[in-house]
Amino acid sequence: MTVTRTTLQAALMALPLLLAGCEAATSLRGAGLSNPKLMKSIDDAYEARDNCLAANIHLAEVYSASAQSLAATAAASCQTQTDVLISLSNPSGDPRVAAAIQKDSSFRAMRFVLKARGQG
Repeated sequence: MTVTRTTLQAALMALPLLLAGCEAATSLRGAGLSNPKLMKSIDDAYEARDNCLAANIHLAEVYSASAQSLAATAAASCQTQTDVLISLSNPSGDPRVAAAIQKDSSFRAMRFVLKARGQG
């Protein structure tokens, strides 16, 4: 397997986002959000957001535009789903949680772009 510089850079940029995602999940449990109905709603919101991101990666544009612009467009197109996820996951309105979920949406959009390009 050959690792390109771009792939390595993407992996290194993703590391803090992955760690932030782990911290957000731990924060949810620590904040007492162990309600099974609420957790199911949050899981469903994550799935809806991810499905939206995947659907907004237009294959016709995958190689004609930059990965960053495609990911940004997909993330912007799914802002409604991201907002639902934020409201369910962040009942206290903590801006750090909202920022982490926004970053996660951008990260996952990039992942879908790279996967569509056969790079992920």
